[in-house]
Amino acid sequence: MSNSGKTFVTAGLCRVFKQDGYRVAPFKSQNMALNSYITKEGLEIGRAQAMQAEAAMIEPTHWMNPILLKPTSNMGSQVIVNGEVYDNLSAQEYYKMKDNLAPEVMKAFEHLAAENDIIVIEGAGSPAEINLAENDIVNMGMAKMAGAPVILVADIDRGGVFASAYGTIKLLPQEDQDRFCGIVINKFRGDVEILKPGLKMLEDLTDKPVLGVLPLEKIDVDDEDSLSDRLNQRTFTEGIDVAVIRLPHISNFTDFSVFELIDGVSLRYVTDKRELGEPDLILIPGTKNTMADMEWLIESGLESKIIRASKDTRIIGICGGFQILGKELHDPEHVEHGGDMRGLGLLDTSTVFQGGKTRTRIHGCIREEHNLYGLKDRQLEGYEIHMGATTNLGGAVPMIELSDGRTDAYMTPDGRIWGSYLHGIFDNEALVFGLVHDIMREKGINPGENHLSVAEYKEIQYNKLADLIRNHLDMDAIYRILFDGDEPHKKKQNDFEQNVTGENSAAAENVPGISVAAENVPGISAAAENVPGTSGDAGKKETGTQSVGCGGMADDTSDRGCVHIYCGDGKGKTTCAMGLCVRAAGAGKKVLLHQFLKDNSSSERQVIDYLSGVTVVPGAPMDKFTFQMNEQELAALKESNDAMFAKLCAMAGDYDMLILDESVYAMDMGLLSEEPVIDFLSHRPEHLEVVLTGRNPSGRLEEQADYISEIGKRKHPFDRGLSSRVGIEK
Repeated sequence: MSNSGKTFVTAGLCRVFKQDGYRVAPFKSQNMALNSYITKEGLEIGRAQAMQAEAAMIEPTHWMNPILLKPTSNMGSQVIVNGEVYDNLSAQEYYKMKDNLAPEVMKAFEHLAAENDIIVIEGAGSPAEINLAENDIVNMGMAKMAGAPVILVADIDRGGVFASAYGTIKLLPQEDQDRFCGIVINKFRGDVEILKPGLKMLEDLTDKPVLGVLPLEKIDVDDEDSLSDRLNQRTFTEGIDVAVIRLPHISNFTDFSVFELIDGVSLRYVTDKRELGEPDLILIPGTKNTMADMEWLIESGLESKIIRASKDTRIIGICGGFQILGKELHDPEHVEHGGDMRGLGLLDTSTVFQGGKTRTRIHGCIREEHNLYGLKDRQLEGYEIHMGATTNLGGAVPMIELSDGRTDAYMTPDGRIWGSYLHGIFDNEALVFGLVHDIMREKGINPGENHLSVAEYKEIQYNKLADLIRNHLDMDAIYRILFDGDEPHKKKQNDFEQNVTGENSAAAENVPGISVAAENVPGISAAAENVPGTSGDAGKKETGTQSVGCGGMADDTSDRGCVHIYCGDGKGKTTCAMGLCVRAAGAGKKVLLHQFLKDNSSSERQVIDYLSGVTVVPGAPMDKFTFQMNEQELAALKESNDAMFAKLCAMAGDYDMLILDESVYAMDMGLLSEEPVIDFLSHRPEHLEVVLTGRNPSGRLEEQADYISEIGKRKHPFDRGLSSRVGIEK
C-alpha cells in the first residue's frame, strides 16, 4: 500500500549494497508525486528517486524514473516522460495509452542495468490492484518485464498486517505469486518475540519467508509525498515558531525540512485559520495548482489571517508560494486554472501562466546592494520547476540575480517578505542560518553556535538507515535471492585479490534487481515493486572492476594508477591534493575523497563538495583537537578511522582517484592502522590513482609510492604567533 515504507526500504538497500562494494541504482518506472527534482540535465523526476540516488551515492538521472505523474486535480495529472512534459491527461486517458510507454520504461531500465551491478526497483501503491493489473507497468508487470524477484513490504503500524500481506499475495495469479521471494514487516513497535508465532503462521500460509521486521525508528530522509508524517506536525514547541501553509496541492515541501534540523526552531504545518496563531515566520510552499490553492486560501479564511499577520510576521513563498504572494495571477491559456485572480498582494508582482515549463538547475547571488541578514556569502543554488513568469509591477525589490542574467526573486523594501522560484534555496546554509539568527536576535534569543551541514546530516541518516536494514533484515537471504543462491553473496571490504578478467563484478553477464511492491518488497527495494532482473544489453558489457593481486603488474601499464604521497613539515600538502582533485575532475575522472583528523569545515570543502565527479565522504564531527583527547577518546577515534578506511576501500573500485587527506599523519599518530592501508595499496584496483597526505610516512608506506613530494618548511607565520586564517590555512 502507499506509505508502507517502500521508498524507505529501497533507499536503505541502496546504501547497504553501495557499502558492500556494488554499483547500485534505484528505479521506479512510474511515480505519482508532487515532490519532484531537476537533474543536472534539466530533466524532472520524482524527489524520492533523487533521494534514493543520494543513498546509493550516485548522481540522480531521468533513467531512474521514466514516468512521473503530477496530479493537477482529483481526476487528472500532468504526465512527464523521460523528464519532459508529455501532456495533461485524465486518469482514463492515461490508462488507455500507458501501454505505449512500456518501451520507454524498459529503455530506461536497460540503460541503468548496463551501468550497475544491482537495480533496486520500487513499485507504486499496491501490487494487488486487480482492476488495473492488465496494464500494469510499475508493480508485478514491471517485475515480469525485468525478470525480477519481488519483496513485499507490509505496514504493521496501521493494523491488519497479516491479512494485508496474505491477501496481497493470494489475490494475484500464480505466476505473480511465484515472483514473491519474501515479506518484510515494517514500522513495528514492541517486543518482536510476541510477533514471531504470527510470522511463522504467515510463512506457512503464504509459503513465503519473512525476511525481517523493521522497527519504527526515526530516521530523517526526504519523504515522497503528502502522506508524509511530518506534515501532521501542528503544534509549536519552543524557540522560534515557523508555520508552513499546507496547501491542498502542496509540492516540494522538503524545501523546508532543513528548519527541523536547527536548534531553537519549531516547524509546523497549518491547514486552518485557527491554527495559524502568531508565528515568527510563515512559509508558503510550492503547489501544482497555484490559482486553485489561492481560491482555497480565500475560502478557508487563511488569506485574511496571513495578510493581517504580515504587519509583524516575516513571510516567504517558494515557487507557487512566490506567485501567491503577488498581486495578480493570470492564466490566459488555461495552463492551470484559467482566467484572472488576485493574489495575497504582499508583493507588487504579477504572474502570467504559460505553456512552456521552466526546468533547470541554476546558481545565483543575492544582489550586492542588499544587506540581507548581514550575509557575507551571498551565493545560492537551487532548481526551478514552474509554468509561469513573474514580473515586477514597480514596487517590488529585485533580490536574486541568476547566473543567466534573470532576476529570480523579489522582496519588500524592508526585506521581511520575499519570494523565489528556487527550490532547495534553504539548503544554502548561510541563507537559512542568517534568516533564523536574524529572527532570534529580534526576539532576544541568543542564536548560539550551529555547525549544521546538510550534506553531513544526510550522510548520517543514510548510514543509520543502512544499519537498520542490516540489523533487522536477513541480508544473507537477500543476497542469495539476488544471485540465485551463489556464495559468497557480498564483495568483501578487503577482498582486493580479484581476477583481472572482470569476473569480480556482481553481474558480469546480468544485473540482479529487487523489486519492492506496494505492500510487498521483493528483493532490495522498498517500493510497490522492486525487481532483480537482467538487461538485454548487460551481458554484452564487462562490468567488473579490474584489479591486480600480489602477482605483479599487467603487461600494459598505460592505464595503471599510481600512488602519490605529499609529506613534510611545510604548508601545502592538502593544497596539493585538492589541486590534483580539481585537475582529475576537470579531466572527467571520478574522485573519492575523505579528510582524516579534520572537522569537515575546511574552506576547500565549500567548492570540492560540489564539483561534478567528486564524492566527498564526510567524517564524524570533531569537537576537540587530538591533543585534548583522553585515551578512551583516542581509541574511539582510531576505531572510527579504521572503519572509515574500510568503507572507502569498498567504494574505491568505482572511482578513478582516491584521496586520503591527512591519512599519513593519522597513521604516524597511531590513529589509523597502517597494515590495512599497506594491504590495500599492494592489491588496489589496477586503474586506481591513490593520493595520501601528512607528515612522517613510514618506510613501508614509502615503498608503495610512485610519487613522493616532500614540502619542507623554510618559514611559517605560525612561528611568530600568527593564527591560521580562513581561506589560507583553513
